[in-house]
Amino acid sequence: MMSRVEKFREIIDTERLDGFLVNSNTDIRYLVGFTGSAGMLWVDMERVIFMTDFRYETQAKKQIGDLAEIHITSSEKSYFDIMDELELLKGKKVAGFDGNVLHYSLYRRLIARFLNVNWISITNPLAKLRSIKDSNEINKLQQAVDMAIEALVETLPILRPGITEREFSAELEYRLNRKGSEKSPFDIIVASGWRASLPHGVASEKTIQSGEMVTVDFGATYDGYTSDLTRTFFIGSPDEKFEKIYNIVLQAQQKAIDNMKAGMTGKEIDEIARKYIQKEGYGEYFGHGLGHGIGLQVHDTPGVNSRNEEPLPKNSVVTVEPGIYIPDWGGVRIEDDVVVEESGVRIMSAELPKKLTDMIIPIG
Repeated sequence: MMSRVEKFREIIDTERLDGFLVNSNTDIRYLVGFTGSAGMLWVDMERVIFMTDFRYETQAKKQIGDLAEIHITSSEKSYFDIMDELELLKGKKVAGFDGNVLHYSLYRRLIARFLNVNWISITNPLAKLRSIKDSNEINKLQQAVDMAIEALVETLPILRPGITEREFSAELEYRLNRKGSEKSPFDIIVASGWRASLPHGVASEKTIQSGEMVTVDFGATYDGYTSDLTRTFFIGSPDEKFEKIYNIVLQAQQKAIDNMKAGMTGKEIDEIARKYIQKEGYGEYFGHGLGHGIGLQVHDTPGVNSRNEEPLPKNSVVTVEPGIYIPDWGGVRIEDDVVVEESGVRIMSAELPKKLTDMIIPIG
C-alpha cells in the first residue's frame, strides 16, 4: 500500500512540480503525523524535510520518526536558511505551495530568497487524498461521533426553562471533555427561540424559555478527527408550525440520505433535499449547502452543495444538514454524519434520535 507521502508525490508529479512546500498544519499532520502548531514540510521526489523550532523538537522526533528528516530552526537560522543549507531548491525550476495558507509576507520572502524557482500556488493540494478515509480514519471519526452523542444524552436532563444558552453549552462541553474529546471542533451552537433562525447562533446569555425551540450544534474531536451533529429540540408542547417545519426538514434529510451514494456529485445530493424544501414552500429559508466533509478539519472536503460538481468518492465522510431559518420566528436544523459507500451511506450517528416526539422536552 502506498504511503500518504508517496501518493502526494504522485500529485506533485502530475502537477509537473519539482517539489512542494507544505505550510498547512493539517496537511503536515496528515502526511507525517506531527500535531504541533509550527512547522514547514518540504516534499520532493527524493527527500522529505520537516522544519520546526526548539519547542517541538522532541515532539517531532517522537511523532514523525523516520517519515522525514527533522531540522530545527533558531534565532540565527530560519526555515529558508535550512532550505538553503540543505540545497533543497538546487536545480529545481518549479515548486508548489498553497496560496490559501502561506501568508503573503512569507511568500514575498520565499520568492525573494529563491529567485531561480517559479513558485506555483495550488489550493488545497491534498483535498482529494484527504476526502477518502481509510478504515483507521473512519474508526476515529466514529469515536468522535459516539463521544458527542454520549455527552449530549447526559446533558439533556438540564435542558429546561431558566437555563441560559451559555450554561447549557458549558455543561455540554464539560461532558465532551470528560468523554475524552480533545477539544470542541467549533464553538458550540445553542440557539433558542428567535435565535434559532441564526444558522451559526453561538450560545449567548439568553435564557431558554418554555414554548421555544432550541437548536444544538456540537461535536467532539478524537485523535484529531472531528464529528459535527445537530438536533433541534422543543421545550414544552410544540405548535403546529414547529411540527410542520420540523417534519419538512426531517423528510428532506431522509430523502437525501436514502438516495445518496458514491459517484453522485455534491450538487446532485444537495438538490434532492433542496427541491423538497422548495416544494413545501420554504426554499427561500434554506440558504446554506446541505453538508460538508469532516475529518482532520470540521469543514473538510468533499462539499455537499450546489457548487460541487465532482463525484463523492467511496469512503468519504460528510454531514447531511438541511435547515429552515425564518427571521423573528426561529429555525430547525437536523444534522448527521455519514460514510459514503458504493450503494448508499452508513449513518454514523444513527444512535442519536431525531423523530419529532424524541425532540420534545416535557416540562412540569
